Amino acid sequence: MGVAMRKLWLLAVVLGLLFSSACKKESTKVSSELETVQKIAKMEQDINGKQEEMNNLLRTYQKQGGKDVGKLVGQTLTPEQKQVLEQKLQKEEGIAYKDLLQGILNKDKEVEDLKVQIQDLEKKLPNAVVVKRGDKHYEMAMAFLKEKGVDPKEAKKLIYQNNIMDELVPGFKVWHFYDNGVYGTFVTQGEASVSPYRVTQQAKQKLVEEKDKAITQKDSLAKEKATLTEQVAELEAKRNQLNQDVAMLQAEREELLKKMQEVKDLSEELKSKLNSVYYRVGDRQVMIKEGLVKDPWYGQPTLQNFKEESFPSRFDTRNGDSITISADEAKVAKINKVKVAPGNIFKDTQDYTVTIAADGKQATIKMLNKDKFKAERTMAILVN
Repeated sequence: MGVAMRKLWLLAVVLGLLFSSACKKESTKVSSELETVQKIAKMEQDINGKQEEMNNLLRTYQKQGGKDVGKLVGQTLTPEQKQVLEQKLQKEEGIAYKDLLQGILNKDKEVEDLKVQIQDLEKKLPNAVVVKRGDKHYEMAMAFLKEKGVDPKEAKKLIYQNNIMDELVPGFKVWHFYDNGVYGTFVTQGEASVSPYRVTQQAKQKLVEEKDKAITQKDSLAKEKATLTEQVAELEAKRNQLNQDVAMLQAEREELLKKMQEVKDLSEELKSKLNSVYYRVGDRQVMIKEGLVKDPWYGQPTLQNFKEESFPSRFDTRNGDSITISADEAKVAKINKVKVAPGNIFKDTQDYTVTIAADGKQATIKMLNKDKFKAERTMAILVN
């Protein structure tokens, strides 16, 4: 990341902290912790910059014939790569090539030093939570404040006084700080390959592009509508003399109405898909053999295949909160037991309940947390 982008990131961080401070009670402890984690975020940006510089030096080295270090996998050189470069540095007599080798090793050392500094700063803070797939910043904040004994209504108020990040990437570190009614939170890059600032900018750019596209489509339809309106007015004025043209206009009108209905139907279909949960119902052993799920006896069931065709059934959560399945649908003689995968996300009795008919011919899965099901999008319903 360039210097200008890092400055923008730091400015956004500072403005966020100032805004949060203006909306809530002061806490020296929380302010100090936020300042410390802000330093960590800056160091992570510095690491990304130095890593980019080291990659450029390595590419130059490889163009000049240095094929003995391979590609850089992590943020620093491996011990083997360092040994190769240090040995070549000792033997090298050319000043330019020697400077190149020393430059690579220096950048690697700078990255390592920054990592050590980050580790030292992190030791001064409460433990951060490393983001896993499916984690939500708001839910993590609520769970933290619940552990602190904060009333849910007050917790919600405290959370919205902070900058909550919508897009979390696995590997990010989410920091929570609380002291005497004051709550603060911050997201750092951690072990992720992309920074929080980059993710936020990408999300904003996507929204801008979608908005621009929608505006363009709206303007195009408005122009088409205006043109058709003018044509209708002209044809109505000449209808006594131009009956054939009137018939043509009516045909065009029908085509326009058809397109409008198609657009409406498409819009409803898209809304339905956005609010739907895609799922697959089947015998547990069959789905395990097919490689759709993994369900060890000592753990939770997990999805192994995320292809769209693997989840043929769809339920629009706007139409209710319960999915009813049959033994015939699951291709079993009788339903004895039902659970939902991935089990580490959907918790029985917490996110859903299962009711099985007395004859075992039907079962109903009631979603207690529809938002979680919508967010996850796909699930497998394991029978027996």
